[in-house]
Amino acid sequence: MTEQPAHLDLQPLNDLEEKLAVGEQPDANPVDVILAFLNNEVYIVSSDALEGADSQVEPLVLANSSGNPVLAVFSHPSRVAEQYLEAAPNVLGTQGAAILGNLGDDLGMVINPGAAFGFEIDPEGVANIRRDFKPAEEPDEASGQDGQA
Repeated sequence: MTEQPAHLDLQPLNDLEEKLAVGEQPDANPVDVILAFLNNEVYIVSSDALEGADSQVEPLVLANSSGNPVLAVFSHPSRVAEQYLEAAPNVLGTQGAAILGNLGDDLGMVINPGAAFGFEIDPEGVANIRRDFKPAEEPDEASGQDGQA
């Protein structure tokens, strides 16, 4: 029996992938998938290495089946197929919320392109998520108290 390449493996590797797997079920709640994406570390690939905290990188942008640009995002470093690493060999991790917050208005996003547990969000979907899912405030900030009795 031949072993599957890591990017095609159907075994979830983290919480986000577990939510993506459940998200494919008919009775799934898409909010669970969105929250898992926003609150977990995800990975982009870039031809640029991260030089410091303030450095910027050019992430890999693909074209979807309609020819529209989509940012390639991965749920785990092993989900990055070799063909993407050839174009952009640096795998960089960040929070999903940071990815969404930095996407341009005309750019969609594809999670795990060509791999298990993937999906695509068009620019309108990205805008809807930004509008509907705001970062949670710290409990002390939300109540206006500093935690003292």
